[in-house]
Amino acid sequence: MTYTEVVKNIEKRIGKFKSKGNLRIKKFLEKIGSPEKKLKVIHVAGTNGKGSTVNFIKDILKEDYKVGSFVSPHLITYCDRIKIGDQEISQEDFAEIGQFIISKEPKIIEDYGELNLFEFLTIMAIIYFDREKVDIAVLEVGMGGRADSTNIFTSREKLISIITSISMDHMEYLGDTIEEIADAKAGIITDHGLVLTTNRDPKILGVIDREAEEKSAEIYYTKDLESEILKSDLRGIDFKLKLGDWEEFSLTQIGDYQVENALGAVYALYLLNKKGIIKISLDDIKDRIKNSTWAGRMEIVSRDPLIILDGAHNFDGIKKLVESIDNFKFKKLYLIMSILSDKEHKKMLEEISSYTDEVVFVNLDYKRGTSPEELKKEASGYGLKAEVMTVEDAINHYKKKYEDGDLILITGSLYFVSEARAEILNYDYRV
Repeated sequence: MTYTEVVKNIEKRIGKFKSKGNLRIKKFLEKIGSPEKKLKVIHVAGTNGKGSTVNFIKDILKEDYKVGSFVSPHLITYCDRIKIGDQEISQEDFAEIGQFIISKEPKIIEDYGELNLFEFLTIMAIIYFDREKVDIAVLEVGMGGRADSTNIFTSREKLISIITSISMDHMEYLGDTIEEIADAKAGIITDHGLVLTTNRDPKILGVIDREAEEKSAEIYYTKDLESEILKSDLRGIDFKLKLGDWEEFSLTQIGDYQVENALGAVYALYLLNKKGIIKISLDDIKDRIKNSTWAGRMEIVSRDPLIILDGAHNFDGIKKLVESIDNFKFKKLYLIMSILSDKEHKKMLEEISSYTDEVVFVNLDYKRGTSPEELKKEASGYGLKAEVMTVEDAINHYKKKYEDGDLILITGSLYFVSEARAEILNYDYRV
C-alpha cells in the first residue's frame, strides 16, 4: 500500500466513540507481541497544553536521548504526529507500518471490531518507536485519559504521568461536570507511579488527589512552586522559577499560557533527574527550552503584516489567548475564526468580543465545523460585525485593511489553523 492509500483507509474509520475502556487496542498489541512493553514513556493528559508540554520535553531531551513524540491532531500531514527528535516518520515507514496493521487487524475484528482512527495511529507510533529503539517516548493523550488508546502502559513502562490544564471540553464523551472530566484525565495515573499536575482548581485537584491516593502514586504540583513572569511580549517570555534557588528561563514562544506548560515540562524533568531516572542539568533545560518552537500555537507567521496563529480550540483556550494578547501593543485587532460545532462557541465569541469589533468566519472543510452563518448570527449578539469568507479571501481582506501597528489574529480549531497556515506559508496542508 502507498502512503495515500493508508491515509484513505484510516480516514474512513470512526474517530471518537463512547467507551468504558481500551480493550481493543490492548488485544491488538497482544497479537503482535506487545511492543508497548518495551518502551519507556512520559504520558501527558489534559484539556489544553498537552501538545506544548510534549513538545517542550522533546526539545529539551532530544540532544541527550533518542526521543519519540506522538501528538494530535497533525498540523500539516499525518506524519507530523509521529517524530523522533525533530524528524517525522517518513511516508514510506507510515505506509509500511500501516499496511502491517491492516494485515493483522482480522485477528481482532470478529471479537472486538475494527480499530478506530486514533487507535490505528497510536499503534503505528508504538511500533515505530519500538522498531527505532527510542530511549523515551513522550505521548499525548488523544481525549480523556482513562479510556484513551494511549492509556495502555503500566508503572513498569511509564516514567511519569503529567496532567495539564483541565477545562470543560468533549462533554459528550467525558461528562458534564469538571469533576467527571478530571476523573477521565486522572485515569492515566498508574499504580505506585509518579504524577505531576499543573492544575490549581480545588475541584480538579480533589479528583486527581483521590486517584493518586487510590493507586499509591507519588504526586507533585506546579502550584507549589514559586514563579513569576518577568517579561512577556512579541519577542518572547522571561520568567523565573524557584527550584531550591531562583532560576531564570526564557522562551522564544509567545503567550503567557506557555509558561504554565513550560513549568510542567521543566518540573517533570527536574523530578526525573532528581530521582535518577534521567540525567539532565538545569542549565541544559534552560538552554534548550529557550529555542523550543511549536507551530500553530501563538505562532507569528508574518511580521509585516503582523499575523499570529493560535489553535485556541475551546473556551479555556480563548480565555488564555486573550490574557496573552493583553501584553501585545496593537492599534486594531482583525480576527479570523472557525470553531468546531462541539465547542462552547457563544462563550468563546463573548470572551473575545471586547478586543475587536469585527470578525471573519471561515467555513471549516470538516464535518464538525460550526456553520459560519450560525456564528455570524451569534457574533452580532456580542456587537461584532461579522462576515463569511474563504481562508484565502479572509486573509487578503484584512491585508488590504492592515496598517502598521495592527494585528491579524487567526484562531479556532487546529484543523482550521493548519489550513490558514498553509495558505500564508504557501504549502499544501492536505498532502
